[in-house]
Amino acid sequence: MKKRATALPIALLAVFGFAEHDSVLVRVLDRIESQDAEIAGCIRLEQGAVTVGGPAEAVVYAPLVREPMRGTIGKNSSLYEELRKIGVSAFDIDTMTKETKKTFDWRKVRAGQSFDVYTSAGGDLDSLILYTSPQDYVRVRCGIERFTAKIEPVPYELSYQVTHGTIENSIFASLEEQGAETSLASSLDAIFGWTIDFVSDLRQGDQYVLLYERRTYETGHTVVGDVLAARVVNQGKEFNAVRFTPTEGMAGYYNVDGASVQKSMRRAPLKFTHVTSSFSRRRYHPVQKVYKPHFGTDYGAPRGTPVYATGDGLVVASCYRSGNGNYVKIRHNRTYDTYYLHLAGFAKGVRSGARVSEGQLIGFVGSTGLATGPHLCYRMMKNGSWVNPRSIALPAKEPIAQGDKVRFNGMRDAYMSSVYAALLEGVDNGTRVVHAPMRPAPQLRAAMF
Repeated sequence: MKKRATALPIALLAVFGFAEHDSVLVRVLDRIESQDAEIAGCIRLEQGAVTVGGPAEAVVYAPLVREPMRGTIGKNSSLYEELRKIGVSAFDIDTMTKETKKTFDWRKVRAGQSFDVYTSAGGDLDSLILYTSPQDYVRVRCGIERFTAKIEPVPYELSYQVTHGTIENSIFASLEEQGAETSLASSLDAIFGWTIDFVSDLRQGDQYVLLYERRTYETGHTVVGDVLAARVVNQGKEFNAVRFTPTEGMAGYYNVDGASVQKSMRRAPLKFTHVTSSFSRRRYHPVQKVYKPHFGTDYGAPRGTPVYATGDGLVVASCYRSGNGNYVKIRHNRTYDTYYLHLAGFAKGVRSGARVSEGQLIGFVGSTGLATGPHLCYRMMKNGSWVNPRSIALPAKEPIAQGDKVRFNGMRDAYMSSVYAALLEGVDNGTRVVHAPMRPAPQLRAAMF
């Protein structure tokens, strides 16, 4: 690679593309000294010049262009075409993509993505920042011997909001009325979906309060972050949840006593549809025109609606069978099996012998087999007997460990104080920005617990 014969000068010039970051200079020089013992006298002079070698010989190179050239991938264009437009050589583009393809698949570059390019005064590519999304970017740099790439998150600032609402028609409509993102409905379902079936259990007059993060990225994009605490009153019964990451484990949601509100299995395999037929020992079959048991719950939904596994397990069947149509059977453990009937098709990789996880896409609503229209028949067996998946008590995950109790209690008090402050202040049906959660005053804590 002839062009890399000048790798040392290019690497030094790259430093001056980021001259204000002294730490970058130190790291690059450290690498040079460690890789080539014959190089001496690598120093930083006044801005705009670099010298390489000892006192007997000095070669001065032009500085990098300081301001980046900015662009956006146009419709029916490519990164190659856009970089060529601003003068980057075909050799540099080809070398960069080949040397960094293990880190990033450049075939995934899409129209609308923006980029910043730093080049030397001679036009050689030194650095590239490609914003693959408002939250992530790929940073490419010309190193001593080759281009290197790294995928990094875009920095963001956190703020906090509380949304408080009352269900009149649907949770989507309520969130929209409160000026909150309707995506929070999915968050509520993910938190309480093991206990509350958001398809059929919500009633007019039910209430909810959510404390959640809002992330504002340097790109200017704003998104909803993690839900930190939630409170739902469903048919007069109160449910609370707090987000917490155990010392050993992943983040989850726990009630105020430290018990997990998440079960080892979810209550329903679809999001926000409607029940068309319930579990019954005697139901009139709409196709066969006879009374017979219906050992499942039918969820009406448009064809193609995603269907998710309700728990971790092993796929023991993924095939077509007469009345069931396309169906999936999952064995979760020695106790539970679940069935998903009348699917239009299966998700990629869902076949007999495959492992699936709770919440994983396994198929799509259809009307195969004995079905009068698009719907999912969801069934559950416990110890070999059919049970009602909407009413059975599901097994819970592990509670907070004793060693995490103090840390959990502190976070619980801080998060729930924001929730109860909204209730005590009488803030109803609205969304507002709040201060960062902190431990509550004793009188507020007494009101909470």
